Amino acid sequence: MINKKYQFLKTKIILYVEDDLELQKNISLILNNFFDKILIASDGDEAYDIYLENQNIIDIMITDINMPNTDGIQLCKHIRAYQKELPIVILSAYTNTDYLLESIDLNILTYVTKPFTTQKILRLLDKFLEFFELNNQKELGKNIKLTCDNSLLTINDRTIKLTKKEKIFLKLLSENQTVTYDMMYEYMWDYEKSPSVDAVKSFIRKLKSKLPIELFKNQKGEGYYLL
Repeated sequence: MINKKYQFLKTKIILYVEDDLELQKNISLILNNFFDKILIASDGDEAYDIYLENQNIIDIMITDINMPNTDGIQLCKHIRAYQKELPIVILSAYTNTDYLLESIDLNILTYVTKPFTTQKILRLLDKFLEFFELNNQKELGKNIKLTCDNSLLTINDRTIKLTKKEKIFLKLLSENQTVTYDMMYEYMWDYEKSPSVDAVKSFIRKLKSKLPIELFKNQKGEGYYLL
């Protein structure tokens, strides 16, 4: 039975990349106890394709470092071009100082040596919980806090319930100097059907009407930024 403290991770989607198929099978069986959905790739190229197709839903990536075609470091570099905050764990059969130094620049959550034992997995799950707890709350200004898991915005003593799109938009504002229109289309509308200019304006107008203060402004032709 899963420890109750890990139940939160059941809502997360993980991308697991491993070229050793026997190890991939064994670790996947363990991870399946903690995550409802695991996307599996056998090399860096396949993982990158899966990431591009699912980047808006992937919450965690665990990747081997030594793989044919694109290795783990190069895969991380490709992904960091799209997403700076995705928690990434690198696995290796041995400790390589050069890899360790390079991974520091890639904002890697942690570096785990094989064998990837159950104990190591449990310690890793604790790291994930710490990461999501820290990233669950975003500061948008003095006495302005966004709580992501329940979509609540607190301004001074007032709490405002947000829609999914509103939460994503404010989270993007907390993480980026400017939230461009392309970012809004990608993360809020998922490129399924690009919204009209009027739809974006309507979204912004409704959000501003819910807020007791002016929180963000438009940068003409670019997008929006926090005040």
